[in-house]
Amino acid sequence: MLITGRKSELRLLEGEPVQYRGVIWIVKGEQHPPGYLVAYPRYDLMRRDKLSGHERNMLVQEHLFYWNCLDLCVPIIPLHNTIQHYRKLSWQAEMIKIIMEQIIGDLGEVIVSGSSIIMRGNDVDLVIYTVKPALVVKKIKESRGVLIEEAGTGDLYREWLLKHKHVMSFQEYLGLKKNSILHIKIAGWPVSLRIVPYRHGFSSCINPVFLRRKYSGYLEIIRALSPYTTPARFLAKLQNGENIVLETRKILYAELQIGRYFLENGYIEVRKNGKYVIPDHGILHPVNV
Repeated sequence: MLITGRKSELRLLEGEPVQYRGVIWIVKGEQHPPGYLVAYPRYDLMRRDKLSGHERNMLVQEHLFYWNCLDLCVPIIPLHNTIQHYRKLSWQAEMIKIIMEQIIGDLGEVIVSGSSIIMRGNDVDLVIYTVKPALVVKKIKESRGVLIEEAGTGDLYREWLLKHKHVMSFQEYLGLKKNSILHIKIAGWPVSLRIVPYRHGFSSCINPVFLRRKYSGYLEIIRALSPYTTPARFLAKLQNGENIVLETRKILYAELQIGRYFLENGYIEVRKNGKYVIPDHGILHPVNV
């Protein structure tokens, strides 16, 4: 169920911007410790600017908590002091949000996330919360060439320079973003899109991790199970021949093509509902895609 804050309802879902002690935090995941929210600090409300790397690290360390459900240390903030962030958007962000709402109709809820919530930038981050992600994807694909343009090579090059230059080559990045529907242009503006297949999150442990071990090696994507969403899932085969589900919360890996990849510093997790290979803490290099 939705959790009521002081002035609004918290969705407890990935990508949701919330306010706590003068800072905008971005929610991570859909399961959270009772009474708390897993979230990462991003923006200073007073300065209306991004937090510096030092400021982010200090806040993360201050709020770090080991949660056995995830078998990870994660930053958490108390629900009773956290409210949903709301501020009037720039005309650019508001227009792009309205266009996306027209595209998906009543299939979900569209919000603006990322730096566009506090300043006008060169691009806009949108999050769609929906329980019908396949229909949302269909609507977006049908709108290409009408309300939506494909991101050009120049747009993808800029995204690579800003976020991925230090971990992979531009050719590798293009291999991951081939025919992307998550990096697009609306009304001429670059848009990053995150599709979350939930309407609300949980103040409890839903899918606990029982075991985690590091994994580096080749794997093959056999077919998409639930692509484009956060999380996205693909049926994969490890280099020892074992079939496994690859799960990612990174938009970067949410549109994987069938083919061969090399995973550097990933994890294999055994959870209540199955076994997964997770690339998000490492780097997934396309080899033959």
